[in-house]
Amino acid sequence: MSDRPSFYVSTPIYYSNGVPHIGHAYATIIAETIARYKRFCGYDVKFSTGVDENSQKVVEKAEEAKMSPESYADMMAAKHKAVWDGLGITYTDFVRTRDPRHFAVVQEMLQRSYDSGDIYLGTYEGKYCVGCEEFKCDADLNEAGRCPLHPDREISVLSEQNYFFRLSKYQDRLLALYEARPDFVVPSHRFREVIEFVRGGLDDFSISRAGSTFGIPLPFDPEHVTYVWYDALFNYYTACTDGQERFFPADLHIVGKEILRFHAIYWPAMLWSVGLDLPANILATWFITIEGQKISKSLGNVIDPVEFSREYPRELMDLYLLHSFPVGSDGDFSIGQATHSYNAHLANNIGNLLNRFLVLTLKIGGGVSGTASDAVFLADRANMEREYVAALGRCDLRAALEAVFQFADTLNKYLDTKRPWELVSDESRHPEVADVLLHLGEGLYAMACMLMPFFPAKMEELLARIGRGDDVHRIIAGSLPLDAGIPFASRFEVAEKGVPLFARIDVSK
Repeated sequence: MSDRPSFYVSTPIYYSNGVPHIGHAYATIIAETIARYKRFCGYDVKFSTGVDENSQKVVEKAEEAKMSPESYADMMAAKHKAVWDGLGITYTDFVRTRDPRHFAVVQEMLQRSYDSGDIYLGTYEGKYCVGCEEFKCDADLNEAGRCPLHPDREISVLSEQNYFFRLSKYQDRLLALYEARPDFVVPSHRFREVIEFVRGGLDDFSISRAGSTFGIPLPFDPEHVTYVWYDALFNYYTACTDGQERFFPADLHIVGKEILRFHAIYWPAMLWSVGLDLPANILATWFITIEGQKISKSLGNVIDPVEFSREYPRELMDLYLLHSFPVGSDGDFSIGQATHSYNAHLANNIGNLLNRFLVLTLKIGGGVSGTASDAVFLADRANMEREYVAALGRCDLRAALEAVFQFADTLNKYLDTKRPWELVSDESRHPEVADVLLHLGEGLYAMACMLMPFFPAKMEELLARIGRGDDVHRIIAGSLPLDAGIPFASRFEVAEKGVPLFARIDVSK
């Protein structure tokens, strides 16, 4: 067992009836970036993702493909893993809800909750969206009486005898939780929506379906299988079985805003019912459109994130997804805007700074060393680090990136003021040039360390090109923790100019 502090981050488990596209990749890339950051701060990180397989959608898609539900689920699980592996996602756990260990967990939790009196048999009649795997009230439907998220599907009206969970019992306890933990859900405006919903009153919810054979049977009534949401939420606990219990509960659940209620209302109540602890934080992501349109196969605008990362620099996609949208706001993925952002922030800003450093350092012998002493520079660097650490502490990846980019702007202005290229032809003034380049090197070094969770491959290359390649191992091992202040390197060596770190992309094509 590691003696390092633990950190557990999770993505949603995605429905296995389709292959992940860039909208799914959004939440996963956020989780990946946070997981990297926590590792680089010295934490032992658990990072879970997976597939939600016990659903009616899987049965329908299997029938269309003329496959058994089990074979179809196996095939789709492999496709999901191929996407995340293709993107280099460093998950430690891939949960499948068809896995026997998950069956065992869910049945144990059902029995615990039943024994505590929180599950009872009743009759339910209501409107049900198969696409969401969720019962809907009239307020959830559009003017046509359909689910806004699945307007192409008819709403089913179901009347059946089900087992219910006593959610209403936990209303006051939930409100007390929200008051005691004002940062339980991020961003705050999504949290306010959750609080207002609970204040409006909670109904008990159905946790079972009768007559289905594809799902997890209730241990106290095997004629019923578990409703998919009760089953799915316990995936976060399943990932912590087999000797991994010390990671539970999660430090951060990352979920789409459309499933926030399940995680911020149902999940805490379910955990209380079975005697388990609550997660520390829940981050609600937002919807992405493509060039102003909803992501849809019928529109032909589905972006495969792996293929996109082969056609364009991987950093282009990650930068745009993590920097272009304020926390909690819906965003539109535009290839043109993504390219402009990449050129402005990475090619023209950080890439240009590195190029200037490499060229000028080679002109004065290939190395600079010493102690940075410019008071303004030191203050700007320290301010960048404070803003960066504070932003990541509240899961604001955009603000963390912005802190680094603003410092890069400051460094470019510093160089424009000092104008060291005008001094290199006079050897007697090389000490002045070296002092400017020392400060530039320290700035590049700090920025490279802080951008490692976002763009690891390119930042490893940057550090190597300024003669600090050995520090990459320290960062990855967490022995140079990013939240403890970036040390000063004091010496930099350049062997060659090389090709641009971030090649500009021609936007005229």
